[in-house]
Amino acid sequence: MASEYNLESSTIETLMQLLEIGHEIEFIYKDKEYFISNFQDGRSLIVDSEALCDYTHDNKKFVQTAKIDGMTLEELFKNHSEEIEFGTIY
Repeated sequence: MASEYNLESSTIETLMQLLEIGHEIEFIYKDKEYFISNFQDGRSLIVDSEALCDYTHDNKKFVQTAKIDGMTLEELFKNHSEEIEFGTIY
């Protein structure tokens, strides 16, 4: 894990930094583990081996379209960051 990020704080700013660098990210929300992929086809949000959104190479579009419990990742990380815990960062 890179020390220039505050992985203790699951903010949208930290998420966007990690996405821009190209990391793949595991995080836990409401006792479920989610995975943000970075495949050749682009990024997707995955839970239990199921993609929750279409693949995209645009990180801003990704956080505005990928949803958990009806909230976009952008809304989730802005409004519920205290409920999110980063896991492994690849």
